[in-house]
Formats: sequence, C-alpha cells, structure tokens
Amino acid sequence: MRIFLLLFILTFTFGCATRNIKYDRNKILEKYSADYKMFVDNEKMDLETLFLNKNNIENIRIDKRTRELKITQLKPTELFAIKNFKLDSLFPDRTIEAKRKIDLIIIDGIPMTDSLKENTKIDLNAIKSISILTQEKMNNSTFGRRYDGDLLLITTK
Repeated sequence: MRIFLLLFILTFTFGCATRNIKYDRNKILEKYSADYKMFVDNEKMDLETLFLNKNNIENIRIDKRTRELKITQLKPTELFAIKNFKLDSLFPDRTIEAKRKIDLIIIDGIPMTDSLKENTKIDLNAIKSISILTQEKMNNSTFGRRYDGDLLLITTK
C-alpha cells in the first residue's frame, strides 16, 4: 500500500509539472515573465518585446520544474523590427503621408521608448489596426507635452 501511495504521489507531482495554457500575452507577462525563460519555436526570446499573432499559436507549454515557457507556432513567421518601421511601408502610393515623422509609437497601450524600439519585434499578421494621430491634433489636445511628429497607434489581435 505504501509503494502504491508513493507511486501515486510521484506520478501526480511529476504529471502536473508541465501543462498547456491559452495564449494571452498580458496574463503570460504578468504571471511568468519574471521567473520563466521564454522560448518561441525553441528560440529564446523576451516576450515583453515581442508581439505574436495569437491565431498562429499552436501550443504553449509551461514546465514548472525547469521554469520554461515554450510557445510553438503553427507556421514560422518573420518578425518585423519596430526600429525599422517607416510610414512609406504603410502608404506606398501616398508621398504626403510617407514624408511625415513619427515621434511616438504605441502598441496596445504601451509607449515604445527608444530602448524598447530597438528590441521590439512584431508579427505583421498580429496587427489588428493602425491609426495615425497627427501632430496638429495631438498638440491641440491635452497631452502632457508637445510632440514634434505624429503618433502611431497599433492594436494587435
């Protein structure tokens, strides 16, 4: 009986060490980013500076023993670096829009500072909408400071 109980406890303990979860970027960051190593398709990445397409997520596996969170995608995607972002890629036919300067980029409510812009990558398929708030509209509204360029708002799926 003792051996059966010991085997049951060992099986239960090791069986619950890994589990699958649903992709919710904010909850994952809140709960796991400080203590866990994050992997996307077996490549170590920082999820705080990464925006993935949740429709392309096949599996998210958490291993409590090794403190690893592994995200597997259905198909590998090319990630776009925010530091290389230019308006002419959005408006190839409009030269007026392409000449505008972007002073601030906000992705899902997170302002991209210069240090974040250097490291942040996004799956272009993860973008739900993009909108531009012009300098004139921003400086006429009640923002805390004046901006020299436009504000780019990006929301993801």
